[in-house]
Parts: sequence; C-alpha cells; structure tokens
Amino acid sequence: MRRLSALISALVSFIAAAQAAKPAPAAAPVQTAVLVGVVASMNDEVAKKQADALASFVAIAVKETTLPRVFPDQEALALAVSKGQVDVALMGPLAYLRLDPNVKTQLLFRTVRNGKSTYRSVLFAPPSSKLTSLEALKKSKTPLKVAWVETSSATGYVIPKAVLLQAGINPAQAFEVQDFLGSHDAVCKAVLEGKYDVGATFSDPVLNGSKVSGCVSALGKRVDTLKVVAMSSDVPNDVMVSAPKFPQGKVDAIVAAARAASATADGKKSLQAALLAEGVADVKDEDFAPIRKALDAFVP
Repeated sequence: MRRLSALISALVSFIAAAQAAKPAPAAAPVQTAVLVGVVASMNDEVAKKQADALASFVAIAVKETTLPRVFPDQEALALAVSKGQVDVALMGPLAYLRLDPNVKTQLLFRTVRNGKSTYRSVLFAPPSSKLTSLEALKKSKTPLKVAWVETSSATGYVIPKAVLLQAGINPAQAFEVQDFLGSHDAVCKAVLEGKYDVGATFSDPVLNGSKVSGCVSALGKRVDTLKVVAMSSDVPNDVMVSAPKFPQGKVDAIVAAARAASATADGKKSLQAALLAEGVADVKDEDFAPIRKALDAFVP
C-alpha cells in the first residue's frame, strides 16, 4: 500500500514537472495602426469624411493600417501630436506654433488650394450692414456683436483679433457681445441671419479681396452677399506634421505620395478629399513669421 502511494505521488510530481516545463503559449501580436488626426473646424460631418479620407491616403502611402481621429480644436490636436498620441496630422498654422518646442515634430508639406499655398483671415458682416471697413467699425456708435469660431482658431479668432488690435480697435470695447460658435459654418450662418454684426473666417488670397471662402460650404451662392470688413495678410495654408519618433521612412512615403497625387486628375481628387486641397508645396518654419507677428500683437 505504501509502495502504491509512493508511485502515485511520484506520478503526480512527474506530471506537474512536465506541465511546468511546457513553454507558455505565445502572446497574441499587438495590433498597431498609424493614427491620423484632423480638426472639426468646418462641421462634424465634413471632419469625419476628411479624417477617413486622410487615413486611407496615409494607409496607401505607408502600406499600413491607419485609424482616423477627429479633435475638437487645434490646441487639442497640437497637444496630441506633441505627446505622440497621433502619428501624423493636418493642422492649421496656429496649431503648428503651439506644438511643444522641446519635441522633434516634423513639417511634411503645406496644402495648395485654388493654386495658392496661403490664405487670409477675413472679418465680414451681414448683407445689409454698413460695416465695410475697419474705419466704419471704429466709428460705429451701435452696440455690436461678434461671432468667433474658437479661441484656438487662427482665422476664426487669433488673426482677425490681431488685425483689430493693430488698427487700434479693442474688441472688448468695440463689441458688447463676443461669442464662440465652434465652427466656421456656424459663424457664417449666424452672421448671414443677422444674429451677429461681424464674424470671422478664412478667405482665399484673391486679387479683389472680396471672397469670403470660409462660408462657401455653409452658404453656397449666398456667400457673395456678405460684406467684407477687413482682411489679414497672407498666412500659410494647413500643414501636415508628424509626431516625434514617427519613422522617417514613413514621412518620406507620405510626402512622395502627396506630390505624386498632385500631378494627376485622380490624385487631385484624392487630395481634395483628404486635405481639402488639390496639391501640396514645400514649407519651412520661417513661413510662419506672419502668424508669430500676429501672436505678438495679440491680447487675449
């Protein structure tokens, strides 16, 4: 009986040792994806479509899975890029200047729209308004209301406010109401409907300076009825930026794909969906001098 117990004990020990010696099952490979970011500056629907299109474009360029991310504002996107929470992002010039200077992000290219790689900020008024210049705005005795996009918007707040300050107009004194509506579309519609006396958005650098381009998607042909109050100097279009530690090979692949796309009709269609532009151009940090100048004049 003792011998049988000993045999059973030995068998149990052998089985336990054999199981312990078995290699642990291999861990499932971690699925990674290139994260692509944009901002919902126009409206949520446009932003989602653009994010999907940009993610698809990047996926083809780098031959990897991508995931789109839509951020509520430029500041949030800049923070995510600085922290490496987004690998590549399309952002406005103000967001670029808000990237952490202590980390090594990289400029890939700037967008080209209507043949131009720059744009302007524009202050505009309703169709029936008599505000057609900064001088008229300065002389107005009527309590005024202004609609801004958001505090982190270059063309929807920072630059146009700097234009006012440089003209000797303090918005805090000129406007009894200053509201942030969250998108360019919302500002355009509110001003057209007469809910605000002045609004801010972006414009193409057209020769006659009369086009309020930022309102085209929201207002269609009615955009031509808006009154232009003032326009800023030219600033760089949106830029593509890569996060710290994003491989140089993938950066080069995205740049090459964008340049190649701008040379064909089908490629331009893909860029229009992904970048809201028909081409790309070189960009360097010095190109942001006008924005830095605006920020120097800016008083929050």
